[in-house]
Amino acid sequence: MSDKRLEDNLQDAELLADIQREYYPEFQKEEGIPIYTGFHFDDLKAIEVKPWARVGGLGAFVNLLGEEVLGGNYVCEIPPGETLKPQRHMYEELVYVVSGRGATTYWSHEGGPRRTFEWKEQSLFALPANMRYQHFNGDENKPARIFAKTTMPAVLQYFKNKKFIFENDFVLDELGDDFYSPEAKVYRLPPPLKYIVWVANFIPDVKAFDKMTSNEMRGAGGSSVRFHLPACVRLHSHQSDFPVGTYKRAHAHPPGRSIILITGKGFSLVWQPGKEKDKKKVDWKPGSLFGVGLSDLQGECWYHQHFNTGADPARYLVLHTKSPVLGDKHIELDYFDEDPEIRQIFESELAKSGVKSKMPPECYTERNYKWK
Repeated sequence: MSDKRLEDNLQDAELLADIQREYYPEFQKEEGIPIYTGFHFDDLKAIEVKPWARVGGLGAFVNLLGEEVLGGNYVCEIPPGETLKPQRHMYEELVYVVSGRGATTYWSHEGGPRRTFEWKEQSLFALPANMRYQHFNGDENKPARIFAKTTMPAVLQYFKNKKFIFENDFVLDELGDDFYSPEAKVYRLPPPLKYIVWVANFIPDVKAFDKMTSNEMRGAGGSSVRFHLPACVRLHSHQSDFPVGTYKRAHAHPPGRSIILITGKGFSLVWQPGKEKDKKKVDWKPGSLFGVGLSDLQGECWYHQHFNTGADPARYLVLHTKSPVLGDKHIELDYFDEDPEIRQIFESELAKSGVKSKMPPECYTERNYKWK
C-alpha cells in the first residue's frame, strides 16, 4: 500500500473513532464522582455520594440501563446550611427533592434580576437550558438531597464541546417573577385518556398533590396526572397511584423513564417480549428508583407491571426523557391475556404481607373489563 493510501486510511479510522465516541461516559469519569449503573436502586437516600468539585456539593451519577444517550440521572447532596456553586448549562433538568429543604436563586443573564423560590422534600421543578441558578440548603442541621434527570447525554453527543455547554453566554429567554409559581394551567385530555395535564414549572409537593383523575386505561382503579413543565422541551413527568391489593396492567413503551416511588410498598415485574418466563422482580418502597427500558438492543420495549402489596395506596413519580407533546408507542396487555403465573406471584406476595386481593375475578375472565 502506498504511503498516501495508508495515510488516508489512518485519517478515516481516526474520523470513525471520533464519530463512534460516547462523550457522556467520558464526561462522567472526568467529574470524579461515583458512577452507578443498573435498573433498580433500593433507596435514593442511601446512594453513596462523594465531593463534586464542579458543583460544590456531593454527588453520584445514576445510569439506568436502556437509556444510553436518551437521558442522564444524578444525585446531589448539599451539606447542612451550605450553598452549591452557580451553574448554567445548555441541557434541561427535572429536579425531584429526595430529602431536606432549601431554595434556588435563578437569573437569565449576568447583571439581570435575581429571583428565588423555596422547595422541600418531594418538590418537583424544572431547570431550562442555560438559565443561571444556584441551590441553597435551608437547614443548618440536615443535608438536602436532590435527584435530577437531564438531557445532557444527547446534548453532549450533539455538540461534543463542554465549553459550549457550560460557558455559553446566549440568553435563551427572560425569566419573569412567576416562572416558578405553583399556580398552574389545567387541561383535560380527550377520551379515551381523560386524565388531566398540570402545566407549571414547580410542583411544591407531589405526595400531597390531590388533583389526579381516574385512568381506566391502566386498570386497577388507579388515577394519574401528567405534569407538563414548560421550561423543558424534552423532559416532562407523570404521576400515578393505585389502591391496596391491586396491580396495573402490563404495558410496554420506549425507555427513558426514571420511576421514583413516593408512597406504598410492593414490586414490579419486567420482562423482554417473548421471554415471559424470565421475569425480573423489583421490590420497591418510598425512595426506590428503577427504569424499564431494559434490553441488549437499545430502544427495545420491555413489558413492566406494578403491584401494590402494602397497607397503603401506592404512588409513583415518573421523569420522562422525551417530547411532552409527541406521543410514544404504548402497548397494553389486558389482564385477560396475561400469563396466569402473574396472578399467582401477586397473591403469593399478598399472603406474605397479610393483605387480601381486591382484584375482581371478572377482570381475568372479561376482556376489557371496566373498572368501577
